[in-house]
Amino acid sequence: MTKLKNEERRLKAKVEGLERKLGADDTESRLVSTLSNISMHMSGYIAALGGEFGQYPARLDLHNLTVVIDRPGRPIYMNRTGGGENHLAYHLAALLALHRFASTYGQPIPRFMLIDQPTQVYFPSEKAYAEAGGSIEQTEKDADLEAVRRLFEVLSRFTIQDAPGFQLIVTEHANLRDDWFQAALVEGPWTKPPALVPDDWPDIPLT
Repeated sequence: MTKLKNEERRLKAKVEGLERKLGADDTESRLVSTLSNISMHMSGYIAALGGEFGQYPARLDLHNLTVVIDRPGRPIYMNRTGGGENHLAYHLAALLALHRFASTYGQPIPRFMLIDQPTQVYFPSEKAYAEAGGSIEQTEKDADLEAVRRLFEVLSRFTIQDAPGFQLIVTEHANLRDDWFQAALVEGPWTKPPALVPDDWPDIPLT
């Protein structure tokens, strides 16, 4: 009887060990599947935003916490992909793809995102961007208008089609005359007067 009980304990321990290994394997498989799904959408967003190498698959590298473009022969890491327009496309594509996955599969991540001044990279200088100040005319005069419109079309499509109900809050100097863009404005541009902080705001002396 004692021998049988010992054998039972041994076999139970073996079964538990195998179950733990199977669970670990399942976790790894689910992670790979999740990253594959996210990467697929990332590639689509990069292409839609006009990012360089948009014709190749993109993926998240969890080890280095960056975006990688899988160009045949040699992968390209984000820090080797050029200027601000590319970096904006890659960062934004990764964020949208992550939120799309979370929204689609009911993951406990807040369904909103704040983006501050994304179109700055489409203006010739910070001065020109600041001077746009919500003016449609200045935006059309100074910005890469095609790139600005493309960016906001991607963001609009994300909230309507890709993740319905998701809230995107964008603070911007650029302004477009398109009806769909104007309909998305919460309020008019904060130009002077009165601006966000009016000129006659009381000064409080430091003590």
